[in-house]
Amino acid sequence: MMKKAMRISTLFSFSLLLPILVFGAIPSPKQVLGFEPGEDFKLASWDEILKYFDVLQSSSENVKVIELGKSTLGRKFIMALISSKENIENIDQIRKIQKKLHDPRTTSPEEAKELVKKGKAIIAFTCSIHSTEIASSLFSMRLAYWLASSNSPEVKEILENIVLILVPSLNPDGIDMVVDWYRKYLNTPYEASQMPWLYHYYAGHDNNRDWFMVALKETEIMTKVYYHEWFPLLIWDIHQMGQNGPRLFLPPYYDPINPNIDPLLWRELNLLCSEAVLELTKAGKKGVATNAIFDGWYNSANRSAPLRHNAIGILSEAASANLASPVFLRPQNLSSRGRGIYDLNLTQSSYLEPWEGGWWRIGDIIEYEEIVAKTFLKRIAREKERYMLNYYEFARRQIEKGKNEPPYAYLIPLEQRDIPTTLKLIDVIQKGGGEVWRAKKSFKAEGVNFPEGTFIIPLSQPYRAFIKDLLEVKVYPERRVGGALEYPYDEATWTLPLQMGVKVFESNQPINVEMEILPHGFKIKGKVTGKPSSYLTLSGRSNNEIILLMRSIKNNFKAYYIKENQPPYKKGTIFIENRDPKTLTKWVEELGISASWAEKNPKDLIPVKGKPGLYKPFIPNMDEGWTRLVFENFEIPYESLNNSKIRAGDFKNLTSIILPPMNAKSIIEGRSSQDVPPEYSGGIGMEGVSNLKEFVRNGGTLITMGSSSEFPIEYFGIKVTNVLKEDREKPPEKREFFAPGSILLTDSTGSIITFGLPDEIPIFYNEEPVFDSKEGNAVLKFPDFNPILSGILRGESLIKGKSPLLEVPYGKGKIFMFGFDVIHRAQAHGTFRLLFNALIY
Repeated sequence: MMKKAMRISTLFSFSLLLPILVFGAIPSPKQVLGFEPGEDFKLASWDEILKYFDVLQSSSENVKVIELGKSTLGRKFIMALISSKENIENIDQIRKIQKKLHDPRTTSPEEAKELVKKGKAIIAFTCSIHSTEIASSLFSMRLAYWLASSNSPEVKEILENIVLILVPSLNPDGIDMVVDWYRKYLNTPYEASQMPWLYHYYAGHDNNRDWFMVALKETEIMTKVYYHEWFPLLIWDIHQMGQNGPRLFLPPYYDPINPNIDPLLWRELNLLCSEAVLELTKAGKKGVATNAIFDGWYNSANRSAPLRHNAIGILSEAASANLASPVFLRPQNLSSRGRGIYDLNLTQSSYLEPWEGGWWRIGDIIEYEEIVAKTFLKRIAREKERYMLNYYEFARRQIEKGKNEPPYAYLIPLEQRDIPTTLKLIDVIQKGGGEVWRAKKSFKAEGVNFPEGTFIIPLSQPYRAFIKDLLEVKVYPERRVGGALEYPYDEATWTLPLQMGVKVFESNQPINVEMEILPHGFKIKGKVTGKPSSYLTLSGRSNNEIILLMRSIKNNFKAYYIKENQPPYKKGTIFIENRDPKTLTKWVEELGISASWAEKNPKDLIPVKGKPGLYKPFIPNMDEGWTRLVFENFEIPYESLNNSKIRAGDFKNLTSIILPPMNAKSIIEGRSSQDVPPEYSGGIGMEGVSNLKEFVRNGGTLITMGSSSEFPIEYFGIKVTNVLKEDREKPPEKREFFAPGSILLTDSTGSIITFGLPDEIPIFYNEEPVFDSKEGNAVLKFPDFNPILSGILRGESLIKGKSPLLEVPYGKGKIFMFGFDVIHRAQAHGTFRLLFNALIY
């Protein structure tokens, strides 16, 4: 009956639209949705948004909807092109012109001046990557309607001179999660509560931290759009922040500013945003912040990656309502994070017109965003040629820097510990639009001989800033406010060669050797050496060996390891029974790894451990999501464990359990029933603690990550201390230790779980626990000297000789305590193997 009613309702809706479509009028969002976007208590599902854009495309010659692919969970992922009829008909030629402008190596300055007369400014507006920041997905329909329906001179000028790429949501899956949750609990005590799961299936809020690594489907789709197909000169990423801060943030960005980005590009961005702020002020929109909160340093967001690709990358952050429910805020409710704004009730240079408080609605957010959008569109339309020529100029200046100042290139030799991971690093650069070449002959650079086949990344290319920013070592500038060291907005560094364990050399001399461009998707075939015998052996050098191991176990090949050295085999060596040499060889070749047939049969073989369980709390945990993604990428089967399974001790067939980073109190108590519906409240409870202890005592492995390492310290009675705990409890201005999102050097102690890894291992570290122990074994130790490799570190004496990774025996089992971010947003391939080994040994 319900389905029949829904079909009748849908038919009725389209019957109402039929006269509009027949007679050529452009339907408004209200006519299609049944409400005006921005109304209190009203949200649109992804299907409803798709329906509106489909209807708009059918009724307007100024709109073309393009399906780009599927989201993580299989929903349609679209963008709408909005421009004049003539521009849409000639879109291929417009794209060709934009592509020529993006690469001045193929276009002279004189030719560029002619091209900007013929071309159109391609720009992109992207909405609701963070699905609880949902106003912009509604805004997108209102903006599209205005552009499609208005006959005003200003709109005609916009459509004539601009091709707008409008993405209604960068996370369609999350839109439906949020809308379904909100509609279900509207007018209940849980109307404003946070969902008990991530709004991106793997990354949650971190889906906007994937714009160089490109580990998620959505970022892969849009990175291809941005840097391979459409080359927009502006990307505006539309966000929301908390309720109690400024009503809107727009650049200029807060310090520090990344020096790899052209000052001319910064000036262009600031000039355009200043005009938008001016228009907001003229319209009486108060509470606008600039030069505050959001810095210009870090790389991984949708507003920062474009800046490294010669595009104007703009972030806006509007204050949130309770999704579509209005909130009332008094002046005393308003608060600031610091970072450029210190009292929201006072006029200051970064906040010239304070908002006095009152009701704040989703419609207010949309009104602010519409003023910004119209300012950007009108200004670029009026000065289309200047913006296009500057886009060309930004790229030309990058190429000239690459030609005339060091570093001139990055060199990646073939001799690497992990070839597939090396190729993954190259793939990251290529997906981001960077060019990688390969030497056709041997050559010498800075006195070092490099063989034929060496990968070369010259910096005399348009996306020099992107490449350099990923590969160089960072020195984050020390900044103090009120005596306390000021934290970066996100992280101090992201140097990929260090995170991924890949040897990359910076050349401060030009490279003169014949070379050829490396095609995308380049692979090196794996190889099995020796004569077929009873076992295939794995050396531990490549992460992809884990895929081979998991496939083997899945297909009923028995797999073992050795606990002690048995020359020529080192402890930790994996032995896979040779039931089918053809299949094993095929997998080795496909995965690009090296393996060998055993020269002799080893003694004392121990079966590889089985499936892990991964704790999935009802407090959304991004590290849990990233861990799932990495496990699935490496074909590691796992079981998600919720609170009830742990309380019941339901650990059948599990050999290890992983606790993602979260404090012990949250693990045990979870969320309050006042905050979420009862079925999502609570944690594992003390019965869960007892079950985990029994699991380890009986031979299981407990793996803790980051802050969850405090859990066994508090509840298992182990003699381990976090040497930073006392310092972390001090007021910020009195703290000695400071290491926000930096890469530090550690020394391996030779534990079996370091099998295959080098003696010195860089780790991504973000002020997580560091251990001193009277029992157990340090797997990694910080050296006696300053271990900083990239980023910033102060107070290093506190961690000298201490351990960020500990193995503690407990009954018949053991606890591996990872005090650092071993996965780090699927970037830290150089330490993945530590976690993988902890699962199997």
